[in-house]
Amino acid sequence: MKKIYNKPFALAGAMVMLGLALLTSCKQEFDYTVDTGNPQVVSYNPTSTVEGVAVSSNLILTFNENIKKGAGNIIITSKVDTQRISVTSDAVTIGDDKRILTINPTADLEADQVYTVTLERGIVTDLLGNEYMGLPDGTTWTFKTVGQSGLPLNALSPLPGSTDGSLFKLELTFAADVRKGAGNFSVYETNGNVKVAEISVAGQSVVVDGKRVTVKLGTPLKFATSYYVLADAGTIVDADGKAFEGFLTPTSWSFTTTAGNGTALIAYLPLDNDLTDASGNRFDAMPGEHSTASVTFVTDAERGRVASFGSGSYAVLPKHDMLRPALTQSFSFSLWVKFQGIGSDPALFSNSNWDSGGNPGFVFATDGADTYTGPGSSGRGWLVKLTGDAGGVSNRMDWRANETDPQSPAVGDNKWHMVTVVVDQATKLLHVYIDAKEHIQATKPASYDLNTLKGPLWDSVNDYAFTIWEDGSGVYNSGDDTRKTLSGLVDDVRIYNKALTATEVSALFVIK
Repeated sequence: MKKIYNKPFALAGAMVMLGLALLTSCKQEFDYTVDTGNPQVVSYNPTSTVEGVAVSSNLILTFNENIKKGAGNIIITSKVDTQRISVTSDAVTIGDDKRILTINPTADLEADQVYTVTLERGIVTDLLGNEYMGLPDGTTWTFKTVGQSGLPLNALSPLPGSTDGSLFKLELTFAADVRKGAGNFSVYETNGNVKVAEISVAGQSVVVDGKRVTVKLGTPLKFATSYYVLADAGTIVDADGKAFEGFLTPTSWSFTTTAGNGTALIAYLPLDNDLTDASGNRFDAMPGEHSTASVTFVTDAERGRVASFGSGSYAVLPKHDMLRPALTQSFSFSLWVKFQGIGSDPALFSNSNWDSGGNPGFVFATDGADTYTGPGSSGRGWLVKLTGDAGGVSNRMDWRANETDPQSPAVGDNKWHMVTVVVDQATKLLHVYIDAKEHIQATKPASYDLNTLKGPLWDSVNDYAFTIWEDGSGVYNSGDDTRKTLSGLVDDVRIYNKALTATEVSALFVIK
């Protein structure tokens, strides 16, 4: 849970929380509303119709509310094998998360078999005794186990049948460490069976990390569209030569991509435990191609769970038209940072090659942050650079912390700061905030007048991604003995396709 930074309201907030607690207590004492809803399954693992399931797999059900055991059986059936497991047996457990039921088959499943799972009515109830009613009419839970010589598959993302699939990547997780074999992954749009991507497993778009295989899609999939994936047998193998059996039919791995959130919030990375986008657009970040270290996640005393970027680590958001700011497109970004300033000018957030300020795109960077401690100190401290993609026409803008009046606070003082940059193309003004307070250089129009720009704020030739803790090229910080030592903490990265107002920026400053 992130801490609130608007300290003057702490006492009032405490009083409000006390009032809410009293109201809640009263409600708990006198609310006699009866829950009459039956518990329902919200996810199945293995997912229905999936193939290549390990024979030693457990079956896992996640319900929409806390449950307890009832009475009845779980029946697991194939042509050669049937297991009838009483829900009251030790083979069925409810975990720390009281919504999750785990079924451990009494023996390994048979290889290369299609299994159907039957869930009897009443095997679980909610905490008030309302029964689970069994699988809904017309619904079946089936899956196929891996063959005798096949490579067991533990998980897929997107889940088969899901409606929130990523536009940018496919992930397969196997039961053992694996390596590349030979063949292709192919993605088809279901409507018309149109092939939209064919990716050779030998190429850089397929990344193997232990048990996980990530297939990066060069061209994003469409929002709210149905797809299926085919994979050649033998594309992935393990150390013993067992081969992935592949996906050979359109029903093997099919899903629908996310519909998106339909709001101005393009991406929101909470950075609590991973690089996942929580906005609903599934613009998940990934480790940078030239990373020499991993982004880790730690618990900070002030902000809670945050990302730790050590020397050599950085992350990139996916490439998409929504992350390619046009000359007329307003956009904003905001992020929390905490680091000890160093010399030189390492990039913190960028979509530009920072090797030259004349390169298209934007850069948020420090500049002499080892000497700039705030008003009256030496050095520039930190800056925001904008350059339009105008075919070599000079149109660079620079906002610098030491040139504002009054001078901006330091950002590299090993304290948490929220930096927000607003590109307002309607008013043709650049706004730069630190901790929700705007700082301007009123005597230098090229620091705020967006009429300076003559092209869009992205590099149409190199198409650099939005990048955290590096420049767009991914090699600027790492290419210098001083810059490559940059390390620090990052939290709550947000990107909008609109110009945030001062009120909205203030609201972000007190969030969580």
